[in-house]
Amino acid sequence: MNEPTEARLQLAGHWLQIGRPERTLDELQGLWGDAALDYRAYLFRGAALHALDRNAEAIDVLRDGLSHHGPFLPLLQILGAALRVEGRLPEAEAALLQGLSLDPNEPDLLLGYAMVCLSAGQAEKANALVERAAAFAPESPAVSAARAQVAFALGKDKDMHRHSEEALSADPDDPHARALHGTSAMLTGDANAGYRSLASAAAANPGDPDLREAARAARLANHPLMRPLRPFQRFNPLAVWIGAVAVIYGLRLLGLAPLAFVAAIGWFGFCVYSWVVPPLLRRWLDRGWGR
Repeated sequence: MNEPTEARLQLAGHWLQIGRPERTLDELQGLWGDAALDYRAYLFRGAALHALDRNAEAIDVLRDGLSHHGPFLPLLQILGAALRVEGRLPEAEAALLQGLSLDPNEPDLLLGYAMVCLSAGQAEKANALVERAAAFAPESPAVSAARAQVAFALGKDKDMHRHSEEALSADPDDPHARALHGTSAMLTGDANAGYRSLASAAAANPGDPDLREAARAARLANHPLMRPLRPFQRFNPLAVWIGAVAVIYGLRLLGLAPLAFVAAIGWFGFCVYSWVVPPLLRRWLDRGWGR
């Protein structure tokens, strides 16, 4: 392979590594002949298309690459991820299992398979796969991120927050880590940190409507007018309601009827506030007021 072609492939890989997949595709367009069939050309093109959410195209490229080069593990790993995003879970599982049959201890394949299991609602199986990957790559930020996602699926909000902080500390600029951290911070009641991380993740992924909506919701939760409602954010609303009723009736049983009456009025006002303020505030913020 001549030097200009090799330099172009290296530059394509560089753009992909620093998060510029569109530049990767630009570089690869200049390849022709045998160079266009190089395994790195397939790998970089498939990974770039996947990063740009052009997964149907990525699947075609990656399968073409496999037909030329055989079961190359990185191609199988990205193919599994692209198929999972497309909702083609049996095909994703087949691709990843093919890779694992060649190397049962490859962390990226194990984590990819774990994400397929999560998408299929098999959180416990996903957890086992993530821990197996952790045995071979204990310091990997991808393992911490996967642990956070599994913890979320299992309803373990504190564990999710801890693992998302590990992933974020390893790579503070990773939008995926920021999204996980923002979500976990919101779930554990830290609206300030949640908004900062989700806003940063949404800015890095302007084409992701779910992230935009999550950042908008975090901005609402972080507004000063929402501070009285922090108990609903930090705890289960039903638990807050039961606790308030228990306090009111407890005061009555203790013969403190005036205090019970004051508590009941305060609780009623709190409920009205929780019903009225959030929707009005959301409309206000969506119109660009109060910035």
